[in-house]
Amino acid sequence: MNETVAALLEIRNLQVGYPRGPVVLRVDRETLDHGEIVSLVGPNGGGKTTLLRTAAGLLTPRAGTVSMMGAAIYGRGALPRGERARRTAVVLTDAVHAAYLTGRDVVELGRIARPGPQAEHRAAVERALVFAGAHQYSERRLGSLSDGERQRVMLARALAQEPRMLLLDEPAAHLDPPHQTALFQLLRCLIDDGVIAAAAVATHHLHLALHFSDRLFVVNGTVLAGAPDDLVQSGALADAFGATDGVRLDPERGWFVPESQLRP
Repeated sequence: MNETVAALLEIRNLQVGYPRGPVVLRVDRETLDHGEIVSLVGPNGGGKTTLLRTAAGLLTPRAGTVSMMGAAIYGRGALPRGERARRTAVVLTDAVHAAYLTGRDVVELGRIARPGPQAEHRAAVERALVFAGAHQYSERRLGSLSDGERQRVMLARALAQEPRMLLLDEPAAHLDPPHQTALFQLLRCLIDDGVIAAAAVATHHLHLALHFSDRLFVVNGTVLAGAPDDLVQSGALADAFGATDGVRLDPERGWFVPESQLRP
């Protein structure tokens, strides 16, 4: 990365813990840079969602800084919420209680941070619905949609914000296998086409993370960052998940399989 250009997202000396609990995550320094898909992977309870929420401005750290394009998002003089929403959009796994709103109504909520002419709003909403593959759900009430269909609407809402980066927590969790792959492929196309500048994805879909990511953040109380192939070949990725009798990481398939199925 050109050192004169601020990272889209930068984390320094971070310590995160929930109220009245211990510190659960420590990060020395990591960045999300222009053109990247970074996948957050690791065992349950390792801190993937915690890191993503902290990076999004939703969980105040005990110590350290989080900056978006050079501007701090916590502490004195922090980036205002509206400006933060214009720089980044977040798709979480939290339940959405908007059963009587249509898909289009929900996507239009993404325009709150972007005041402007109605024609501009309508065009942005239409683009977002098409990009997310959610146009067919635009006139249906959210309560009538399946989990996977609702997830597409929430992605469209995020894209309607016209952010520079996307932060997504388990975005493929409710999708069938072809649409899981299509979602990661969509993120790559959005970056390559200049619609967004970068994306960070917390995911348990390890094979997709290995295939589509420029870097992985292996999150397990700390963060080990690196290129997918390097982390696989070094054994660091498998080690992060811990040893399970009879099960090993197959570097060719990008998934954990019975030892008996490993190729010699």
